[in-house]
Amino acid sequence: ELKAGVAALGISGYSPEMLGGVDGQIAVASYAAATTVVTGIAGCAGLIPTVEAIKAGKNIALANKETIIAGGPVLAPLFKEYGVDILPVDCEHSAIFQCLQGVPKGGVKKIFLTGSGGTFRDMSIEEMKAEDPEVLRQRSTTHPNWDLGAKTTVDSSTMMNKGLEVIEAHWLYGIDYDNIE
Repeated sequence: ELKAGVAALGISGYSPEMLGGVDGQIAVASYAAATTVVTGIAGCAGLIPTVEAIKAGKNIALANKETIIAGGPVLAPLFKEYGVDILPVDCEHSAIFQCLQGVPKGGVKKIFLTGSGGTFRDMSIEEMKAEDPEVLRQRSTTHPNWDLGAKTTVDSSTMMNKGLEVIEAHWLYGIDYDNIE
């Protein structure tokens, strides 16, 4: 259907290659002319294309946290082995990365991650136990400013995202977990 739609455009000499699935992701991630690949496939599905991009010598612009969280122990040695760089482009870690420009390796003693305290920061455990579970569910899945999707919103409201960002910081910057707050 997509091929027919492209053909119907009637653009002379325009015949794009159609790719799909994991094989398509790998083909795009290792495209010869690319020097940097933006990896932003949600969940662990982005791990294989990222590994293949690294093996093809591509620098990685990381636009999600799941790839580095799930694959840190595999990816970190590959970055060194293939001599590629990782550039975090997602929110807080992009800001940290920018702040660290010019800082020599080993020059950072501690990283502080900011956090609002989550949706439940003003509720005691006793109040949460007494609350209607449906009210807690609704509160945990509703973000005051953005539509992030259910999982990301729950991670944000429960501060789970900060735990994930600690893991991300460890792999991105080589900082021991004890030195990330």
